[in-house]
Amino acid sequence: MESGGGFVGVHAAACTEDEWPYYGDLLGARFARHPLHQPGKAVVEDHDHPATRHLPAVRDVTDEWYDFRTSPRGRVRVLAAADESSYEGGGMGADHPLVWCRDHGEGRVFSTALGHAREAYEDPAFRAHLLGGITWAARLPAP
Repeated sequence: MESGGGFVGVHAAACTEDEWPYYGDLLGARFARHPLHQPGKAVVEDHDHPATRHLPAVRDVTDEWYDFRTSPRGRVRVLAAADESSYEGGGMGADHPLVWCRDHGEGRVFSTALGHAREAYEDPAFRAHLLGGITWAARLPAP
């Protein structure tokens, strides 16, 4: 990563390698908990990124709505956040990033907490979201 590699973390990427400090620093946040899988709203904060430029300002999503131990905001570029008023059981409050990116050394990190269920991967908008994050992290031309 420090030499220019790329990392893409999808959904449960924040739920692993708890004993590895480097990984937590790389990803930007650690999983805390999630409420039941349910519909809610994701709010796009940054449309200038290939992973979010095609998405509406507010997108209806059914997912697990991961809470993180601390908000990564300030250490990452937040691309989308959860609207906790749109579902039950959120634990982060008004500052609830879901999708972000960051530089790590000369490398790039893209993380999305979305993508729990198989149905998400059947959605062309979600697949475009992932493709945008992958191409950005790999420094490839935007799709």
